[in-house]
Amino acid sequence: MSNKFLLALFSLTGETLCCATGFAAPKHLNRAPHHPKSVSASTTERLVVRLGPIQRAAHTIDKETRALQNVPQAATRIDQRQLTAEHITSLPQATRLLPSVQFNISNPRVSGINIRGLGSTGTTPTDGIESGVAVTIDDVYRARPGTALTDLPDLNGITVLRGPSGSEGGMVTTAGSINLTTTAPDLFERHIKLEAGAGNYDYNRWNVQASTPIIRDKLAVSVSALGYGHSGWVKNRSGGGDINGMTNRSFRTQIFYKPTHEISLRIIADYAHLRQNCCIAGLYRADTTQLNGHPIDGNLMQRSAWAHYIPVTPSSKPYLLDRDSLTQANQEDSGLSAHLDWHHNNFTLSSITAYRWWNWYPHNDGDMNGIDAETDSRVKVHQNQFTQEFRFKSKWRSILDYQVGAFYMWQENRVFSEDHYGTAAGAWLGYGTPLSPVAGVSTAQATALLNNYRVLSYAQPTTNYYAAYARGTWHITHTLSLITGVRYNYGAKTGGYHQWESTPLSASAVGLSASKAQNVWDTYGSNSRYSAHLDNGFITGDFAIQYRPTRHTMLYARYGRGGKSGGLNLTPLAIQSLQTGALSPNVGKETDDAFEVGSKQEFLQGRLFFDVALYQTNDHNYQVSTTRSFQGALLSSLSNAPKVRIRGAESDIHFSPLPNLITTLSASYNDAQFLKYTTSAPPEIPTAGPYNLNHTAIPFVPRWSLAVSARYDHHIKLKNIGVFDTYIGGSYSYHTRENTSANNSINAWVPAYGTLNLNFGIKPLSGKWELSGFINNATNVRHITQIIQGSGISADGAWYAYVTQPRSFGFIARARF
Repeated sequence: MSNKFLLALFSLTGETLCCATGFAAPKHLNRAPHHPKSVSASTTERLVVRLGPIQRAAHTIDKETRALQNVPQAATRIDQRQLTAEHITSLPQATRLLPSVQFNISNPRVSGINIRGLGSTGTTPTDGIESGVAVTIDDVYRARPGTALTDLPDLNGITVLRGPSGSEGGMVTTAGSINLTTTAPDLFERHIKLEAGAGNYDYNRWNVQASTPIIRDKLAVSVSALGYGHSGWVKNRSGGGDINGMTNRSFRTQIFYKPTHEISLRIIADYAHLRQNCCIAGLYRADTTQLNGHPIDGNLMQRSAWAHYIPVTPSSKPYLLDRDSLTQANQEDSGLSAHLDWHHNNFTLSSITAYRWWNWYPHNDGDMNGIDAETDSRVKVHQNQFTQEFRFKSKWRSILDYQVGAFYMWQENRVFSEDHYGTAAGAWLGYGTPLSPVAGVSTAQATALLNNYRVLSYAQPTTNYYAAYARGTWHITHTLSLITGVRYNYGAKTGGYHQWESTPLSASAVGLSASKAQNVWDTYGSNSRYSAHLDNGFITGDFAIQYRPTRHTMLYARYGRGGKSGGLNLTPLAIQSLQTGALSPNVGKETDDAFEVGSKQEFLQGRLFFDVALYQTNDHNYQVSTTRSFQGALLSSLSNAPKVRIRGAESDIHFSPLPNLITTLSASYNDAQFLKYTTSAPPEIPTAGPYNLNHTAIPFVPRWSLAVSARYDHHIKLKNIGVFDTYIGGSYSYHTRENTSANNSINAWVPAYGTLNLNFGIKPLSGKWELSGFINNATNVRHITQIIQGSGISADGAWYAYVTQPRSFGFIARARF
């Protein structure tokens, strides 16, 4: 019987070779067979067994998820089956299945990723400063978290490793890594996939994928294009359409070349364009007094009265807002990479080379209200990045597996900033009132001085980062292994900041002295410049013991030391350091010590995976967001919290309890605290001095998080039509309340909430086409997701909130050729 016949038989009847199932064979098949040296075809036939339906269902737990059962570190994977069922094509969509991962987004530039509460506290822009969570796509490091917002063609899996990566490849981390992988071109068969979808809120989606061999088994190419969009769901009182809509276009071309069985080369070129009329928060709260009853000067109600403006009513669910200026976000992300592998004898030598571009050009209503006070506040960024990594993997007999490597990154950010004031700035800012920022200047004079007044700046942080690492696994016995590694990291960062003013007219035109007019302008900007430099080297590493008391149980204990390089705060805040010495532009390097114990177990012939981990991380010099009022606005930057402690427990379960039913459950408990940290006080606290946050919760970290998913597949027979595969499933995510302000304000607690998503689909057994549907936020939960503080131009004591998308639904049709 031929191999082709066996494959056909398997596809029709569910039969397979026991040695290819990945599960334990029946006991009678484990006996040593007495085969002759040459195995005949009839002998091969006798190895064919019939699997029960439950065993076949377990195949839907993919091999990469199974491989994580051998990793002595907490890990979670979202496989292609889950991605397709949940219609996930980007990382933010995936976080609903990753309870230990928080993706905090104000906009693509002002975004951050946390794992176990560490990574990047808050959403402070971090131009030229790395995240504590390393995001890679096909092994290429993405320094900018916002690039993971765009939909990714050919996405086939997302893997999260939790805990610092102290001795591994790529960028060193303090919190963990997230790796997104895509499908490579097929060297043997041609594939064409088409996809189109539509739904409410003008949801639209299309996807085209084509892969074909050029030289069979040696050279193949693929081309993919994906489009996605929807309209907004937040009303704007000033008109201009609903807010929070978006369109995204992504393109990807790949070449896969394998001239010999030892050498392979994969070249990827990609481009993505994201455009959003977002990310805009509605008025959540407008305080007029502090906790002791003292009035808040320049609060929203005062400013509105000065300018004869009626703001929207504050709401705990602000689905109505008021913006009179263009607000939108535009992002371009593109790159070219080459991954070369040479497999020879017992070693693999790899080279990963990549060059990436990132362009960010937004427009924002600076006063955050429907008044012409600050018509545009924007920061444009052009980022170029080059990375090169070499990896060498080998083993010595069956005793030692080892890897050595080197990593280099060059990155340059060109940051252009502009604040443009409008016709109502003089009245809105209180000129001509007892709270006038500059005494003796009337409302009319300030209006003339500030209308078309602009503050511009340019910053250029440049990074050169080097690392070398070695890592090995010593198999002491067949049940006990020791894993250890060390890494040296060195980062050098230079940059400069230049700020200048563009004044609309002369002081004499409004009847003021030159010095008086300059005082008005200098309140919101100044002509100044400075330069900064920082370099630091540090050692990281890890040590783990892995023990297998049984074939299906793995116990481990791990210590990891992670870190991240320091950086530069190239913002107007650093001007204070030149004037008063109160604030340095340098941000110190961060290191952490992480301890973890856990177990990974397999039950029921591979149908149940149960992983659990307990951990504690002690972080030193945590790079954390801080806010200060400066030049008439609330500005964010990074500082260092001397001591932070994270401790908690996590579990991951993959279970197939019934034939064709796959369920997952991930849960985490996380106690994240500042042990030692002082910052500026929130606006409701009546103090201007240092504010103590010792033994308080780290912002953006819920105490409890939960994610559950399920999918049930079933054959149905339609009379006179045929037999079809159908599925129905869904996911539910929940987290307890969290604070989303840099200083734990009592006004910034986001209440707990959960979201239910449903999905379903049908396709013929041939798989040539598929029709699927989804209902996201099926219970139509309307909650806030993040609360931000307003100040200065947007009014002191005002708080603004982002909201969840209401119930959305759609249908997607797919065809394969």
